[in-house]
Amino acid sequence: MKQKAVLQLVTCLVSLALFSCRSTKITRATFPSDTSSAPRNTADSLSREKELALARSIHEKVNANRLEYRTFSAEMKMDYEDDKGKKMNNLGVNIRMHYDSIIWIRVSGPLNVEGARILVTKDSIKIINKMEGTVTLRSVSQGKELLKMDLSLSALQDLIVGNPVFLSDSISNIVTTPSIISFTSLQPELVSMFNIFADDFVIQQCKITEKDSTKADPRVVELTYGDHKPVENKKLAFQRKIYVEEKNVVKVALDFKKMELNKPLTYPFAIPPSYTRE
Repeated sequence: MKQKAVLQLVTCLVSLALFSCRSTKITRATFPSDTSSAPRNTADSLSREKELALARSIHEKVNANRLEYRTFSAEMKMDYEDDKGKKMNNLGVNIRMHYDSIIWIRVSGPLNVEGARILVTKDSIKIINKMEGTVTLRSVSQGKELLKMDLSLSALQDLIVGNPVFLSDSISNIVTTPSIISFTSLQPELVSMFNIFADDFVIQQCKITEKDSTKADPRVVELTYGDHKPVENKKLAFQRKIYVEEKNVVKVALDFKKMELNKPLTYPFAIPPSYTRE
């Protein structure tokens, strides 16, 4: 498993963290709240006062679905593909986390042969590449540059468990239908668009873009969530897909087989003394 490929896997797993993409076909999401496509100023549009009240209600109800936990563990299968023709299908991924403290990831290939082990804390990112006998050690600031992201550990964990991320209380462009509510959420440097189910306010899709439209290759990230199942009275998405576009396109499919909460966990991460440090 090449070092570059490992880093790409880490980026997808611990950043923007999904139905099978073995056919290499991922359907792009559509967001009625997108100002470029959503009709505005229609005759039945909400008054400003009502829209503000609805925005507050949406924000509260979406956040009410957040998963609270002490520890989290999951087993999944992962498919990876980029626009350069690289494909890695049916990878085994094990994730263990302690809230706001640690993320531990094991990636294995065919026959459960371990290819990489990853440890993310508030202070560092460490990657053991067992196929090449190397270990990558980075501080948080170096890791953010390495993974091309600027997220806190808790935000990374939210992405993995499926909690809403980049959701501020600045909600606008609300479009409602009997089945889906679409809206836009603004942050200082990002624009997030959400599609949520109208009956339970569970997230169906999320699209995150950079506000700076002058960049040559602005990052676009789309997350789609499906196959929701109950885990300790919360609905969690057991199938997810990720589409990331910047200079290149990366597509990832995650098929969760198992999720458990609040069980005792260990995070083994012994670095063989013979490994080359990078």
